[in-house]
Amino acid sequence: MNYSTRWFLASVLALGSPLVFATPPQSAQSASEKASPAPDFTAQSLSGETSVRLSSLRGKVVVINFWASWCPPCRAEFPLLAKLYTAYKDREVELLSLNFAEDTAAAQRFVERENPPFQVYAGASAAAKYDASRLPTTYFIDRAGRIRHRVSGFHPKRTEAEFRALIDELLAEPAPTSQPPGAR
Repeated sequence: MNYSTRWFLASVLALGSPLVFATPPQSAQSASEKASPAPDFTAQSLSGETSVRLSSLRGKVVVINFWASWCPPCRAEFPLLAKLYTAYKDREVELLSLNFAEDTAAAQRFVERENPPFQVYAGASAAAKYDASRLPTTYFIDRAGRIRHRVSGFHPKRTEAEFRALIDELLAEPAPTSQPPGAR
């Protein structure tokens, strides 16, 4: 193959391939149209005194936070969760703090030391239904019981503003008039 033929083929591949292989743009969808149903679960509190079932919270915005006491970013995020809980507890927002499959005694010692204003639950069964492979991981569930946002990791300067914006966005939406199919 001579030089000019190679140059021509390289040009066609470099310039023409976007035209040949480009996919049509996806139609814009709102976050609620892309939302998927949040898998239901029941979690027992670390104290063993109470339990919660996610589906029982329909009609409220739910923030699900997976964490572990051995995770430095999780420990750093914990005061923020307490702050958000206090700010939103009277506004139809529920915080589900789910400890990620660690020794119950270690988790209880951490909770006793931090003394959060919210209940902390054992989250192993819930974690099996959600992607919490990176800690901390926080899910934002809308009033209809759909996952709307997922945030992994913690950045002190970004996370509080980001979490408040996501919660406020979901609170601004009208409450659903009926339950989604399969909800009880």
